[in-house]
Amino acid sequence: MPQIRLFLSAVSAEFCSYRDALRRNLDRPNVTVKIQEDFIATGSETLDKLNEYIRQCDAVIHLVGDLTGALAQAPSLQLIRKRYPDMAERLPPLKPCLEPNGPALSYTQWEAWLALYHGKILIIAAPEPTAPRDEQYQLLAEQQTQQQQHLARLASFERYPEISFANADRLSVAILRSKLHDLLARAGALHKPANLPAASLGELFKGRNAMLEQLSRCLGPVPDSTNQAVHARVLSGLGGVGKTRLALEYAWRQADNYAASLFLGADSPEVLQRNLAALCRPGLLNLPEQTDTDEARQRDAVLAWLRQHPGWLLILDNADTETAAEAVEALLPRLSGGHLLITSRLSNWSGNLTVMQLDTLARADAAEFLLARTAHKRRKRDDDSAQAEILAEELGDLALALEQAGAYIAQRRL
Repeated sequence: MPQIRLFLSAVSAEFCSYRDALRRNLDRPNVTVKIQEDFIATGSETLDKLNEYIRQCDAVIHLVGDLTGALAQAPSLQLIRKRYPDMAERLPPLKPCLEPNGPALSYTQWEAWLALYHGKILIIAAPEPTAPRDEQYQLLAEQQTQQQQHLARLASFERYPEISFANADRLSVAILRSKLHDLLARAGALHKPANLPAASLGELFKGRNAMLEQLSRCLGPVPDSTNQAVHARVLSGLGGVGKTRLALEYAWRQADNYAASLFLGADSPEVLQRNLAALCRPGLLNLPEQTDTDEARQRDAVLAWLRQHPGWLLILDNADTETAAEAVEALLPRLSGGHLLITSRLSNWSGNLTVMQLDTLARADAAEFLLARTAHKRRKRDDDSAQAEILAEELGDLALALEQAGAYIAQRRL
């Protein structure tokens, strides 16, 4: 498995908690994440050690706030100038800083420029005006001016803060959705928990595109913060009408937008609680509580994970009884930061939940499904289209019955 090396560049007095949270969220078996404190000089200059790691790493994440941090010492600068005599030519905005008595740069600022010199992915993130700082933060006007000058130099090199963040949670979400996403995905290091029980139907999914669009509009943007309330919808309709299939198709089509796509049977309170606890298991959320014998502790760990990792989609399937519906509604206050889809034959839910009624397929869509489902397996006749409409009517245009009939026709080549 390919190994990924990342460097998090930040001033500790301003963004230590942000950096540490981001480091935890990026942690993977094949991802190494280093910070400046890992390179305190012992026998060699700090900047030299930083440079050596950045030269070998894959990406640098550069948090730029108000503070510069400690300035690089003269011996460090002399070493860099001697080792890279073409730096001023390759990075023109940096030229004044490389001249004797030129503007001094901090170690943190140098980390960004070394990433550019070595051709590494550089992700620049800047705080929104309301973003809180760590307790040790004290605004220093001189350093704030130097940071603004630093950003201006980066911008003149066609680099500029690509990410703004309001808190640590939003920083982590934005970083994982940035160009770093593709790097981690190519290395197999980007794990999006998912347990959807069936693949997408693709072009066989007929007659529901308008409903999918409506569902996307109603749920709205994927939450990117843990303090955002859950957006939930109930898909209600007859048994076999296609509620579960609609929820699954939505999940597959929107998979790139969600940090996790999770599916749980919710037939009864006991089934819902058991299935929630089972999300701990290896290969899914992979939580430490997976070996716990106490199901309640496993369930609490899963709910804590959902609250701490915004951007998930959770499907609760077959909440068809009053007791199952009560268990689902009792779960709502314990969730935040995601989207919830509930499938149910019930239409009478509390005011906390909006119900979307799902009807049977239109006759033309039902017949079109039967023809497409059996296209390469049935014995074709000139009147297939008419016969498909007759069969769709006999089956009540119910999606599940249509699938079962299509599978039977294809298997027997009727």
